[in-house]
Amino acid sequence: MNTKDKILARDTAMVLADTIVDTLAKSLPGINIAWNLSKALYGTGMKLRQKRALEWVEMIRDNPTIFTEQVVSDEKFQDGFVYALEKYLTERNETKRKYFRNIFLGFTTTENKEKYHLEKLLHTLNQIDEDDINTFRQTDAERTDNNYQLDRTSNNAVFNLIHAGLFLNNTAPRLLGEVSPAPFINMSSFGKEFIKFLLENPE
Repeated sequence: MNTKDKILARDTAMVLADTIVDTLAKSLPGINIAWNLSKALYGTGMKLRQKRALEWVEMIRDNPTIFTEQVVSDEKFQDGFVYALEKYLTERNETKRKYFRNIFLGFTTTENKEKYHLEKLLHTLNQIDEDDINTFRQTDAERTDNNYQLDRTSNNAVFNLIHAGLFLNNTAPRLLGEVSPAPFINMSSFGKEFIKFLLENPE
């Protein structure tokens, strides 16, 4: 197969895959407006990242009790859908895309979508890597003292999590003269909100 034929075959496959995803999306009750808005804005990106677009559509298809016609016809949901899909298409890490879907499902089920921290949650997920996530998942959001002392090997992840606003650096032990090779930290209130999406089993 020469170069021209390879390009033609690739383009044909892309068109076919895009048609399949598009047909599936438009078969879901009420999702047409949000999907068409996304297609108008990110059509090229959706064609180039068809696997991710398909994952997104399958999430909706597999949760019909969440993505009801009443929910998807709401303008606030549609705005969130368009914003989130753009970010999803550019997320390279498959595991993080699973947590991403948890966050969006949380957005879809909340009644007050204006106050839901969709942008902040997605931005935070984008800022941390899998090592950070694994370290964060080891902490217990239900602890009453929230004073963690993690192993030195977790220091890089801890500092990343502090920078992301999920942990707060607790200086009290040092002020009291305690010596420790590892940082003392508290989980922030935002961290307690965020960790719920990481503890749920990803789809």
